[in-house]
Amino acid sequence: MPRSIIDEIYDEIKKQNSADDTKAIPHSDVFIRKVSALVGATPELVKQIIQILVNSHKIFSFEIILPDQLRNLPGVYGYVIADLNTIRRLKNIFYKELMYQYTKQFNKTAQVHQIIKEIFPVIRSYNNTPLGIAANKSIMLDEFEKLIEKKYSEYTEDYKEKQLALEISRANLEKLIETSHLKTVSAQTAYEKKTATPLSSALRETGQRAVDSKSYNEFLSKKNKYPLQRIINIYGIDFFYKVNLRNYQFSYLKQLIKDGQIAKRSDLVHLREMLKTVRQNINNDPKLKEYENEIFELERTISHFLYFAPREQK
Repeated sequence: MPRSIIDEIYDEIKKQNSADDTKAIPHSDVFIRKVSALVGATPELVKQIIQILVNSHKIFSFEIILPDQLRNLPGVYGYVIADLNTIRRLKNIFYKELMYQYTKQFNKTAQVHQIIKEIFPVIRSYNNTPLGIAANKSIMLDEFEKLIEKKYSEYTEDYKEKQLALEISRANLEKLIETSHLKTVSAQTAYEKKTATPLSSALRETGQRAVDSKSYNEFLSKKNKYPLQRIINIYGIDFFYKVNLRNYQFSYLKQLIKDGQIAKRSDLVHLREMLKTVRQNINNDPKLKEYENEIFELERTISHFLYFAPREQK
């Protein structure tokens, strides 16, 4: 579990770093919120994992925007994987961006090193401006390139993996994840209770509401990571249906049936019966009424595939 969450966060940084534009470096203010939702962890845990990745030499973290105490605004950090080719490519992107922003600001052109020499002594005055952000990224990418070249042995994959294992043990990450999981489940449960709809009440008739169970948070963190059949094997078809019906994913379920990913006759019959309960509440749930056509299309798809589905051996 600890390693899978670490890998997922690292992969998100790597994926964004692979872009060939000025959005290639994740900004902490957006990235932490996004990844927290993706892996089902608290922002505090995501920050701790990022620090573990930094300590392991897997990534670099650097300040893009300084904190503004007068406005009570925190600083913003950027994240870059510690890969020499990636850093060199990104440096080239942000060197061009720095020259562009400098020309835009001063209506004159200059080479990167001239620009840095000129604005570095007063860089705080450009804090949270396009020019200052481009300058910080350019300066730090250049520093990271020099650091890897100088201490290359500390940035090999073998070194990183050994250091990562050490940092995971040192941080007692298993315990941190468990604590974070409990906090997230608690918050999710409170939110679902606050926003409960007639549809969610209807689904409660078939058992404990899926979105209120501890498995829901785990389901959210795994649904985009594992193949569909593995998700269904882990959580069961009933739970899978409840979560998707609760979130009005009627078109998604229809597509799964059309793609043959839900094909067992018993599973199709079970979904059809659950949709009857949903239909009974369509006049009590204003949002549900918006999906009436999608519900009809799902019912029609189920009927069509039930006609062709072989009867299962008992």
